[in-house]
Amino acid sequence: MILWTLRREVRALRQYRLQSRGRADPSRFVEALIELGPTFVKLGQVLSTRPDVLPEEYVAALKRLQERAPMVPLDVIRATIKSELGGKLADHFETFECDPVASASLAQVHRATLRNGSVVAVKVQRSDMDALISRDMAALSLGITILARIAPHKLRRSNLSAFFAEFRRYTLNELDFAAEARTIERFRLNFAGHDTVVIPNTYPKLTTRRVLTIDWVEGLRLGEAAEILTDEKKDILVSSLVNMLLKMFVSDGLFHADLHPGNIVFHSDGRLTLLDFGMYGQLEPRQQDRFVLYWMAVVQGQTRRAFHHFRAQTDALPDADEAAFYSQFAKLAEEFYTSPLRETSLAKVYFEMMQAGYQAGFVFPASLMLHAKALTTAEALLFELAPDARFEQISRPYIAQEFEARVASPNRLAKRASQILPELLLLGELPPQTAMDEDWVWSTTKALANDLALQVGLTKVDGGRAMLRDLVEHYALPILQSTKPALNVSSVLEATWCRYDKLEPNLPVSETTGAMITTHLAAITLAIYESLVAQGQSADEAQSIVYQIGWSIYEPMSVLPLMLAKTLTVDPTKQMRIATGVFRKFPFGEPAYGWRDVDTDPKIVGFDCTKCPVASFFKEHDASDLCVQTWCALDYPLAQKWGGKLERTGTIAMGDDHCDFRWNMGSSRPHQQINRRAKT
Repeated sequence: MILWTLRREVRALRQYRLQSRGRADPSRFVEALIELGPTFVKLGQVLSTRPDVLPEEYVAALKRLQERAPMVPLDVIRATIKSELGGKLADHFETFECDPVASASLAQVHRATLRNGSVVAVKVQRSDMDALISRDMAALSLGITILARIAPHKLRRSNLSAFFAEFRRYTLNELDFAAEARTIERFRLNFAGHDTVVIPNTYPKLTTRRVLTIDWVEGLRLGEAAEILTDEKKDILVSSLVNMLLKMFVSDGLFHADLHPGNIVFHSDGRLTLLDFGMYGQLEPRQQDRFVLYWMAVVQGQTRRAFHHFRAQTDALPDADEAAFYSQFAKLAEEFYTSPLRETSLAKVYFEMMQAGYQAGFVFPASLMLHAKALTTAEALLFELAPDARFEQISRPYIAQEFEARVASPNRLAKRASQILPELLLLGELPPQTAMDEDWVWSTTKALANDLALQVGLTKVDGGRAMLRDLVEHYALPILQSTKPALNVSSVLEATWCRYDKLEPNLPVSETTGAMITTHLAAITLAIYESLVAQGQSADEAQSIVYQIGWSIYEPMSVLPLMLAKTLTVDPTKQMRIATGVFRKFPFGEPAYGWRDVDTDPKIVGFDCTKCPVASFFKEHDASDLCVQTWCALDYPLAQKWGGKLERTGTIAMGDDHCDFRWNMGSSRPHQQINRRAKT
């Protein structure tokens, strides 16, 4: 039976086969899929997301694929409902319309009324779908196995095996209407509290693997909304639509993957209702982060940065050409920057960039390709309502808000820190990204943190802010208390935290956790300095006190990097290279900080700092000299502690374009320290 099915499929497709010359009409290829039945209709829908499998013109034709199927007789529908729900139609429904409102390859939909008066849509699966699709799947699998033997390179290049596995998973899942009901509930949970998006109610007692019952929805189709609504009401719908799309495709990662005009209903009050959740996609948290960063780069015109995040999500084939990929990527980006929405769009360019990647030998995850196709389909809805809009302009505030929410989330920061700090403290190294878990039972980590807090006497700490204050005051108090003449220490500290509270809201959300920590410590440095001056200390005296406090914090940080270096090598220069390398990862890691290595004497570890958020903070507050005399100066005793001497002639805080670090491990060259003031 499987061989017969495969033969039938090959015979049906032969006249439409794809040839490099004189290709068959893509529309006839679509007709062939429809003729072959529901499995191949679904195959066509999924193929429309895969420019790595079919030529561009076929992908475009498949995007317009519309299912056509004959009506299932009412007697068959009655039999299915009796088998699935038990009893007759009248046992479950007050009324049940004989004629379907829609008939597709997998199921057909009838309008019905419950005994409580609720109007519902009942989707009933066609009979023998499991057997039919299982047979077709087996035939397709056999075909791919044969292809793997006769054309292994072509199969590897097209990533066809992975594609088929994804297609099989998606199609078998779509046969389970109970799973679709659970998916609907996931969307409802995500949109809870969003009054402009309506997710139909499901009826669990009237839902099984082959029957799905949901609310009946009345409203306007896309064409009707575009034609009869006023401009003001259309503007409201556009806002609702954009927010819905961005929430699904950016914030949640769980997205409706088939938002054609038939699967969304518009209401004149600005609400939208989504229908048919059989085809959906899910991005992993890291894919969501990459997409946000990619989008941020695109809307700012930062092509290389956008390409970096785009390329990072691909696997390169052996003959991949990254230069060709970037060239086409940059061309598409430039077209996007300069064209109106009716000619191009972010979603369209997103999909075309994936096509460019495939043509250059790069393979994208199936989830991302579905994401790109679904976003393109969904964005087409916007074209009808607002053809002159610029989607990237509409979305820019949302993307900025999403970035801030992702970076500043306390749970997110705590989770990142919980996976970084143990390795950093014990090993003096940062774990690689491959060792970072995206999800786990967070309560176990919090329980361990509470136990650790008990061990180190931190049970009195109330929140992270109190912990920050305790940490700083732990090092600052002994120095402030030993200052002559005596200071009113409590007044200095109260003034410090009062000033910090005014500085903190304006601190930028940095690109790395380390940069956030150092920038906040810079704000505390300025706050302590200003408080000391207000207490009568001279500028030099205040800088000296702040320097001592800084070194009391910095010195313990230097222990672990050196300890790690000494466990790996006995060579002093290599030890310095390893220790400074640790600091260049955390807390002074890229991209918030900028670094470049320089060629130097074999006994010197040399590199430049080209970007420093701490120096930028002090410059912004007209306190560059404070940065030079405190933060910059701390590197000199650090070098001595690590067995060398620091030679440096300038810093960013002084007004130079970089800080030059030359860690000299020899004994012949003199120790050179900055003693000039910052430029004004």
